[in-house]
Amino acid sequence: MLISQLAGKTGASPRALRHYESRGLLTSARQSNRYRQFPETAVEQVRRIRMLLDAGLNLDAVAELLPCFATDGILGACPTAQRRLSAQIRALDERINGLTATRETLATALHKIDPTQADNPPHARCDWTA
Repeated sequence: MLISQLAGKTGASPRALRHYESRGLLTSARQSNRYRQFPETAVEQVRRIRMLLDAGLNLDAVAELLPCFATDGILGACPTAQRRLSAQIRALDERINGLTATRETLATALHKIDPTQADNPPHARCDWTA
């Protein structure tokens, strides 16, 4: 299938598909007119790539995880998948903790400005004195 057809079936832009191919995540054959010809299996491969990207992984992590998928499309329990996904969860937990602390700081500041903000109670951790 041509790149435009693959783009239509997956929702990925042709530019993204060319980028995935340049990173070794997709393969195509060149026709005599130099057009890329992707196999039917590329549709599922692009879906896997996009699913992993949507989960917050970068293309290096995606490249490591793609070989861990079984032929039925299920991510297998390979050591690479376990290591990469655990690292991603740790990174998300750190971001959540940082965002929670930032929210508490802002809620405290808002409460000092307007104490009627019942859904934003003050927290003792931060004292913004004017």
